[in-house]
Amino acid sequence: MFKSFKQYIATAATIVLLATAAVPAYAESDYEPSYSFTDVGSRYAEAVDFLYATGIINGISKTKFGTDQNLTRGDAAVILADTLGLDTKNAKNAGFKDTFPRIAGSVNALVEAGIVSGVTADRYEPKEPLTRGAMAKFLNLSFELSDYATETPFSDVGGVFKEHIEALYGSGIASGKTATSYGTKQNISRGDFANLLYNSIMFSIDDEFSSIVSADLIDSKTMRIHFAEAVPEDYTAEDMTEYMLIIAELEDGQYITSAAKNGVLSSDRMSLTFTHTDLAGKAGTLYIDDLELPFNYKTTQEVTETN
Repeated sequence: MFKSFKQYIATAATIVLLATAAVPAYAESDYEPSYSFTDVGSRYAEAVDFLYATGIINGISKTKFGTDQNLTRGDAAVILADTLGLDTKNAKNAGFKDTFPRIAGSVNALVEAGIVSGVTADRYEPKEPLTRGAMAKFLNLSFELSDYATETPFSDVGGVFKEHIEALYGSGIASGKTATSYGTKQNISRGDFANLLYNSIMFSIDDEFSSIVSADLIDSKTMRIHFAEAVPEDYTAEDMTEYMLIIAELEDGQYITSAAKNGVLSSDRMSLTFTHTDLAGKAGTLYIDDLELPFNYKTTQEVTETN
């Protein structure tokens, strides 16, 4: 998987942490999404909020996301290239005669990465709607899901999209339009694509990163986290800390957010020690992943909390 995307996953995980950490402090009725769209129902709210907050997807206007509108092949290319962090400025020209400046770099980068292809050798058809079959190909190749492919119960799955639909189905990212039909030739809406892209990102986060099983508060500015599995060799301590966000809820209800710094992996790569904003003189709860860590550094003698 692309190194830039691995870094994106870490960023996404941080945002998920920020969202979930706020849950204890706010009732659902108090929740305010990051977007101002009036056409996003509850079915799409979580995905659209996440994708909009991370800058992956914008609306068709300030107040409309275009939830029920068909997603074009051109817009899909821009969204995916941004998600994967591809170099859209220096990618080799794919040779399509019908691309235009807003989408050309994204299409070129995705072709170079082996993710998309044209309708013909010289036409990408960027203004045409993206079908659910093509969507499956785009997401499968973007997120490398082929290992999860499994046979589907759908009667309309075959041809060039079969392996990609099976990958999305096997990973649990996508289901059918009905119990027996995937809807391969049907166009996909912007709302449904948002949900499937969000599902793909969340699946990749779970697949790429070992979950945090416990954490130790060493002192007012140092934490050690312990993973369920060893951190993969292609991740450095810097990779693991650069995009991590620490969230502290103080006794008075205020929040302090801090990026992790100076990370050091243990020799067995099962734990990571890092520093964060000094909480000396403060008390409250630290949130990281699914853990809640009470702390009290109001006294001169620092208190160590372990979960």
